Amino acid sequence: MLHKTQGIVVHNTPFKDNSVIAHIYTKDFGMQSFLVNGVRNQKGAIRPSHLMPLNLVDLVIYKKENVSIHRIKELRCQPILKTIHYDIMKNSVALFIAEMLHATLREEEGNEELFSYLWHFIELLDLEEHMIGNFPIYFMVHLSTFLGFNPKTAYQPGQVFNLREGLFVDTAHKNDDCLDTELSLHLWNTFNTGTANISEVKLPRNIRTILLNRLLDYFTYHGLHGRKIKSHIILREVLS
Repeated sequence: MLHKTQGIVVHNTPFKDNSVIAHIYTKDFGMQSFLVNGVRNQKGAIRPSHLMPLNLVDLVIYKKENVSIHRIKELRCQPILKTIHYDIMKNSVALFIAEMLHATLREEEGNEELFSYLWHFIELLDLEEHMIGNFPIYFMVHLSTFLGFNPKTAYQPGQVFNLREGLFVDTAHKNDDCLDTELSLHLWNTFNTGTANISEVKLPRNIRTILLNRLLDYFTYHGLHGRKIKSHIILREVLS
């Protein structure tokens, strides 16, 4: 059955000589996999440039019930990203975000609120000119809300955030799973910053590096399903 929807390209898995399985997060059906044949043929309707990570696409798809891999009838990049694939910093951020999405998004059903957030976030990253370093931290912090493991308690001055328990606690209960007081405050401030104000988040470079690593610990406890993230190593070097 034919369906029209929008999608965000997340990951591509090579398949045989000239095909890929494209993993695309769709507005109406959540994470879906599509077999794309002849992607490297010059006459192919869908080219590798159409399937670059985080591309925003309009889709017409063939979707059958009880089938894990579907087909694409039409794919069009809309809007076309202008900077993400050509700016080394933005591209490093994009690859990290795509890897995080591939590791965490499992649901094969639509989540319009999450889809809208991701779509708008990618558009902002494409337009941003200065505070690129804030985007990975902001993305992880707010993705945790959609995945259901955002902090269970509100921050109180002087408290620390326990990554394993997912809540702010008094320093008397601090252990190795806790952020220190400075990182905990930065985390809370980031949680309470709207998407349109990402560039206003005040995160010193050294804080960003440490917080990125600790948030990966947080996702390891709650949302990565045993998968390992690798792109943060390159991201850390590019943003340092």
